[in-house]
Amino acid sequence: MTQSFNLDKWLEQNLFNELPLAIAIIDPEFNVIKANQSYAQTFGNWQNKKCYEVYKNLGSPCAQCKNKSVFKDGKSRVREVTSIGKNGEKVCRIRKTMPIISDDGSIPYLIETTTDIMAAKMIRQKYRNLFEHVPCDVMIINRDFKILEANKRKHDVFGNIEGSYCYQILKSRNSKCNDCTAKMTFEDGQLHSGRSTVINKDGKRIDLLVTTVPFEAKNGNFDHVMEMAVDITETLALQEELKRMNNTLNSLIASSLYGIIAVDERNNISVLNQAAREMLKISDEYEFSVSDMENVFPKKFLESVLNSEKQIYLRETDIRDLNGDSFPVRLTGINLVANSNCNSRAIWINDIREYKKLEGEKLEAERMAAVGKTVAGLAHGIKNVLTGLEGGEYMLSSGLKKANEERIQKGMNMLSRNTKRVSTFVKEFLNFSKGEEIEVNLCDPLDLAREIVSNFALSVDKLGINLLIDFQEHIAPAAIDSEGMLECLSNILANAIDACRISESTHQLQIDFRVYEQDEAIIYEVRDNGCGMDYEVKRKVFTTFFTTKGLGGTGLGLLMTQKIIQQHGGEVQFDSMPDQGTTFKIILPRRCLPKLINIIDESDIELNQ
Repeated sequence: MTQSFNLDKWLEQNLFNELPLAIAIIDPEFNVIKANQSYAQTFGNWQNKKCYEVYKNLGSPCAQCKNKSVFKDGKSRVREVTSIGKNGEKVCRIRKTMPIISDDGSIPYLIETTTDIMAAKMIRQKYRNLFEHVPCDVMIINRDFKILEANKRKHDVFGNIEGSYCYQILKSRNSKCNDCTAKMTFEDGQLHSGRSTVINKDGKRIDLLVTTVPFEAKNGNFDHVMEMAVDITETLALQEELKRMNNTLNSLIASSLYGIIAVDERNNISVLNQAAREMLKISDEYEFSVSDMENVFPKKFLESVLNSEKQIYLRETDIRDLNGDSFPVRLTGINLVANSNCNSRAIWINDIREYKKLEGEKLEAERMAAVGKTVAGLAHGIKNVLTGLEGGEYMLSSGLKKANEERIQKGMNMLSRNTKRVSTFVKEFLNFSKGEEIEVNLCDPLDLAREIVSNFALSVDKLGINLLIDFQEHIAPAAIDSEGMLECLSNILANAIDACRISESTHQLQIDFRVYEQDEAIIYEVRDNGCGMDYEVKRKVFTTFFTTKGLGGTGLGLLMTQKIIQQHGGEVQFDSMPDQGTTFKIILPRRCLPKLINIIDESDIELNQ
């Protein structure tokens, strides 16, 4: 048989060194007379040293020495101490000092055990910091709904609330809340969340988002609940403000006279107000889509909205409703998320049918007013012509009676001249008063100028007038009524020739005819150095039946020119000085020119910051 194991001996020889505690034996002189391996590892060399040398590197006993008290009264002491480790670092430990009592009752030695709690203390401190400084209100509640502990943030808002019932101190109630999340957590041990309105220490109502969880639960059993609350007062106020703003925006969109269509980031129609439905004849049952937009709006406009960071504005164009009928509108579009691949965008539609109708009625009213003036002027002019006819008739009749051939010829000439004048009056009056719309086509502005020069080349040559032309090259085609523009240019160039013809100047007579484009406007300019016009003539130049040509003119030429140019969206400007000459300009801004059907010029699209 093997020799029996002597437990007492093993404990005596080995347990002292094997225990995972720093153990030391200290005599009444505070000498460390014996220590185990853990003690040496913790505090370093202890032999021939006093305890205060080992623990705190002091030269004399501690001021409040606990070991002295144990020697004196024989009672054990447990305390938390901070000492110096063998590497000079501060270490937090739990130290227990117990007396070793001899048979006679004396205390020859003390035994001290030291346990390092630095790691545990750091963890505890971290959790305490977390509890105190977490950015929400935290408190611990027991099953009686008393507040056992609250963090600093809770104290700052509600004051000293420990020991109070939560429903009393926070809500001024005498009983528990029916919707209490803490109550729910106590009942089922689960996490619960809800909203709660409480009163802070200043009497102000605060809205909180509350979450409760079991605290210190063991095996499913717990007696405390941790409540965490976040102040959502401002969030709820902002939420209400956003609701009001959203309701206001929806009301504005719904009541807007503009048609409004918005496309979200998923390329779905997110806004389609009633005005847009009515304009485009979209029934309430029909689900309008992005593909429908491509049939309604000009393709170039939609592409410009998608590809631009700026607002796109189309002053005037035509769109189609779902029945395929076109009508005039102004369009505004904006890419709602610039610098991205997002398709989110919005389009505003301004239906200008009524505007165009009113504009037409206004023009018609102005035209009819001019017709009234024209009729009056025509009657006056014809009265003068009739006087001439009567004079011619008298000359012819008396010449026949007297067989005077010279008198007969003179009478015939008077009748012929005044008959021709009546014919001219009537034709120009009909042209001016008929109110026909211009018929535009895409034509070259320079070709019109070249044709006019060709028509008048013989006339200026016979009169000895220098006609100088200056045509800018490569002017892009434009939507112009070619016949109407030829008439306008003929009137202006004819007036320039007449001004040179009746001029008394001794200088070489000259007409400069320029065609150029400036600031996206086509300009025809005719400048002469003829007789010019004084103030009174300039004031009447665009009035009905005003002429400086005596019986050779009707006074409708420039009035007709102004009408045609206005129908093109342009204007006629002139400047003149007596005996120095006159300059006429026809200015045709491209953006105001009439639209060709199904064609949108890039110049019509405006980019706005």
